Amino acid sequence: MTSFGWNPQCLTKDGKPWLPVMGEIHYSRYPHRYWREELAKMKAGGVEIVAIYVFWNHHEETHGEISWAGDRDIRSFLKLCQEAGLYVFLRPGPWCHGEARHGGFPDWLLEMDCELRSNDARYMAEVSRFWTALYQQIEEFLYKNGGPIIGIQVENEYGHVGGGGGDEHIRALTDLLHKIGFDAPYMTATGWGKACIGDLMPVMGGYVEAPWDPSLKELPPNPNFVFANKRRLAYSETINYDPEQFPFLLAELGGGLQVTYNRRPRVSAEDTGAMSLVRLGSGANLLGYYVYHGGTNPVGKEHTQQECREVGNYCDLPALTYDFQAPIREYGQIAESFKEIRMLALFLKDFGPELAEMESLIPSNSPRDPADTQHLRTAIRANDTSGYLFINNYQRRRKLADHHHLHFRVGDVVFPEFDVMDGEYFFLPFHMKLGKQELISALATPLCKLRDGYVFYTDRDPQYRWAGDSAKVLTLTREEAKNAAKVRFMDEYLVICDQPVLQGEDGPYCLARRTVDFKTYPELPHILGSPDGDLTAYTLPVPASKVTLQVKPLMQTNYLYREYELSLRGEVSGTDVFLTIDYEGNQAELFVSGHKVADDYYRGEPWVVGLKRFRFPKKMILRVFALEKGQPIFLDEPLEMEHGRALRLKGVTAEEEFKVML
Repeated sequence: MTSFGWNPQCLTKDGKPWLPVMGEIHYSRYPHRYWREELAKMKAGGVEIVAIYVFWNHHEETHGEISWAGDRDIRSFLKLCQEAGLYVFLRPGPWCHGEARHGGFPDWLLEMDCELRSNDARYMAEVSRFWTALYQQIEEFLYKNGGPIIGIQVENEYGHVGGGGGDEHIRALTDLLHKIGFDAPYMTATGWGKACIGDLMPVMGGYVEAPWDPSLKELPPNPNFVFANKRRLAYSETINYDPEQFPFLLAELGGGLQVTYNRRPRVSAEDTGAMSLVRLGSGANLLGYYVYHGGTNPVGKEHTQQECREVGNYCDLPALTYDFQAPIREYGQIAESFKEIRMLALFLKDFGPELAEMESLIPSNSPRDPADTQHLRTAIRANDTSGYLFINNYQRRRKLADHHHLHFRVGDVVFPEFDVMDGEYFFLPFHMKLGKQELISALATPLCKLRDGYVFYTDRDPQYRWAGDSAKVLTLTREEAKNAAKVRFMDEYLVICDQPVLQGEDGPYCLARRTVDFKTYPELPHILGSPDGDLTAYTLPVPASKVTLQVKPLMQTNYLYREYELSLRGEVSGTDVFLTIDYEGNQAELFVSGHKVADDYYRGEPWVVGLKRFRFPKKMILRVFALEKGQPIFLDEPLEMEHGRALRLKGVTAEEEFKVML
């Protein structure tokens, strides 16, 4: 049986350093009939650990009536994780936040005469009752019983977002978990804010913007794009533990952001990619993304389940969508940020154990202030013999200076001269062991191992310098690496495709909306291709879609919004149909048979809705609301107003997606 542990530097697996990627998905926010395929997507993105909140109010909206059925069937979800070969990090609260109503507390709990998030006996009795019921569902899936649950987080943001502070309550909750039977190799608590962790490991986070901020103006430059060691990160607010005693673990590295009504930042793939690289260069030894997979809030019996000010929550959020601009979006569609994370995940899968043992050193001339746009941001992770030079010249919504004719010396290694332009972020190896060979330096970034060789990527002359014989190396462009997936036919191959490529039980396949153009290394034995340098290029057709969409404006009777009838025509033969709704306004809603099934807050990009889960309705009503001049809403790019308002439907398209075997 695999053993899991940790030391002050890193996590360990069978006594060896381990640097995995963790991604959060909320089973109760996604239709259970699609869990298996969504977990396959996460695994294809390089996720090894699946993190899940257990929202109390999703399971026990009415006191004494606990449901584990349908989308709340955590037992079935855990079984699927185990079958997929994915580990699980359980976050049972009892308070979760997660932009849920009351942070996941049921309404009836707030009506009780007790002090919540404290050692009040009445509160702890209710927690014990719910956790005992939860334990009966998950017991067989604890790692000690042969299951996939290797981690448990106690509470969340205690002393930072609510909670009285101090370790006493965290210790009491931890004792209660152990008493009931919950146990895992990794027991953690939130490490930021006025952190209260008891005897647990702290986990950290970081987001590219702050949609919870009450400001309606551009925020100062985000600090998550400058290198900073774990002690400096931890001491950004008062804590009561020594960061040097624990590994630097990230459980809430923003895979995206959930917009609020008042603040609606748009997250790019580059935002996520650069922040991830900076945290890795800063010494992070777990890349845990919140959230990795978006979802949809369940519909409550008596009220909606989203965070809202009406009931005392911090912000107003959409009633349904929890898309989060995540790497895998609300309807299972793959975002560009998925590819950015996958590049790092491929690297960590093959080279993570060595990196995990490397300390992070931030040079004195590397800026600490994210407002510094002139000086280049660098960090080094190294041991006594080898390491990596990390470079970031990207700051969200800021232009950074270009840097020409750079000369870097790290120990005895002098890198060839090169330029770094605004927007670039990457890392370079020195004294890197590749099997029996040693790569002294290169102006290329390692991606993965492949069979008996290695894959690197760069848009420069790679200038590999070897100590003796060279290893077998395939060099890709950065764009090729971003689109690269490692898959298995009879053997291991690298497939490069700008559409999602996943590994199925019957072999690799593409989720395609158009002709599948892809390249492989090495050449495939079962398809005829054409040489393209070191790669082989292929083209596969996609079935012709018979689906069309008709958009009909309805009579306007309300000044606040406009309505449109959407008619889906033709037989659906693919796996899904995606509506792309290109509108400008405040928000939009979609109705099927008179029921609101989807919603969106406008943030500057088209709204995409997958119709599979609604069983491809023939008729839908789209409602688009006006954004009035002066409404307290921040957008990255303000909308153009006409007569004091913005209300435009620029177009709606329907695109069918097919599963194409490679």
